[in-house]
Amino acid sequence: MTNAQYLWSVARGLRTQVRPSVENNSARDALDNGIRILTTLANALEPGPDVPPALAADQASANTDRLGGPPENAAAYRSTGAVIAQAAAQLEKGASTSTLAEAIRWEKSLLDAALTQIDAVERAAPAHGSADVSTIDPIRLQAYLRRRPGCEDVEITAFRLIVGGRSRQTALFSIAGGTDIPRDMVIQRGIPGQAAGDAFLSEAVQYQLLEKLAGAGMRVPRPVLVENDPSWLDAAFMLVEQVAGSPVQPDYWLPAESEQVVLGLAREMAVLHDQSVETVGVGLRQARERHDVEGWRTELEALAERWNSRAHWPSITMSAVISWLRENVDCMDDRRAIVHNDMVFHNILAQDDQITAVLDWEQCAIGHPGEDLGYCYPVVIAVTDWSKFMDAYRAAGGADIPQRQIDFFALRAGLRLMNLVVGGGRDSFEGGLSDDILVASAGAHFTQRLMHRIAFVLDSILARQS
Repeated sequence: MTNAQYLWSVARGLRTQVRPSVENNSARDALDNGIRILTTLANALEPGPDVPPALAADQASANTDRLGGPPENAAAYRSTGAVIAQAAAQLEKGASTSTLAEAIRWEKSLLDAALTQIDAVERAAPAHGSADVSTIDPIRLQAYLRRRPGCEDVEITAFRLIVGGRSRQTALFSIAGGTDIPRDMVIQRGIPGQAAGDAFLSEAVQYQLLEKLAGAGMRVPRPVLVENDPSWLDAAFMLVEQVAGSPVQPDYWLPAESEQVVLGLAREMAVLHDQSVETVGVGLRQARERHDVEGWRTELEALAERWNSRAHWPSITMSAVISWLRENVDCMDDRRAIVHNDMVFHNILAQDDQITAVLDWEQCAIGHPGEDLGYCYPVVIAVTDWSKFMDAYRAAGGADIPQRQIDFFALRAGLRLMNLVVGGGRDSFEGGLSDDILVASAGAHFTQRLMHRIAFVLDSILARQS
């Protein structure tokens, strides 16, 4: 019996025997993240399958946990790691993706098998849930509201923290009393003591942006007020009116169930991209210093260097992605629009197959409209044909973006997000900056699922081009 088998057994026991009896929601959320980490480690400790003879130029055993943590590449077992590293190195040295097509497909098949085994333990557990109120104090929020004219008798009658955000904290609440203020609202607050970083908008800028987008007819929550003084709730915060509907897909990895909602996303994205960068986009950061081909090439090389320097083990998939991007970066142009940067279904509310709100605008910036389109590409093609989505996008006023650019942005999105998770989540955990189980789960669990998604996108692109 291997160490991996022990961990699989523990994960299954926690899921099937312990979790059903855990009633405290925050404890259940911690348990879910613990199970995710256990399954990731169990997979990493598997000895691994045999290497196909056509690829087995080097059968040496590989020390795939050389850096003390599980590799982001769930296909990098001790038996397969050496071959994966060898093929990745060939791609880095200039070999074409067509030359190593068999190795790329082989690694994807290993990722498919690994995620299937992990899903057998994890998938039944909800990825998000409500938690006990322990971070945003409703009593202090109530005191803040009572200082407003006409709200001296306000009473918070319900308050529920939403679990899931890693850069902001969110809660739903209802009030009684007061005038000229909604009965049901949402509070979004920065995490006290944690700098949001340049990649995230302040609450004040988000407030102004939402006002303009609502006026332009986009389905966004109506902003109510913003407070920049951290003395009230230990960090700046914003209140918006609650919107009818529920998250289309709270689990980041599952596709939406409704094609109508997916096509509705095309409409919302087109409205956003059609807004004036000079007026609606005031206060937003530029996504990069240069927007011409050389600017894109410079960004790509920075992303590639960051991945290669931080990855726990090479990946054929990631090296093939970088190789493809290098070969196709000349397709890029200097087109600019307001982009959301996380416009997929865990950030979308819907009711009766109609989108009611696009949420979480903290990463909004001035970039290329293809950034949003490429980011949503894998979750869209899981539900409907991409050409149908683009027809709906253009019909709502969206620009005609060439497919080659969409492919570029779909792969770039995976590489960019992988670097964000590795640099912001995994490295902070392994470097001792945080021992939070959510951060640990992001580094161990999210990276492996993300690589599987990237392999799926790459396979789709290469199959279409062959």
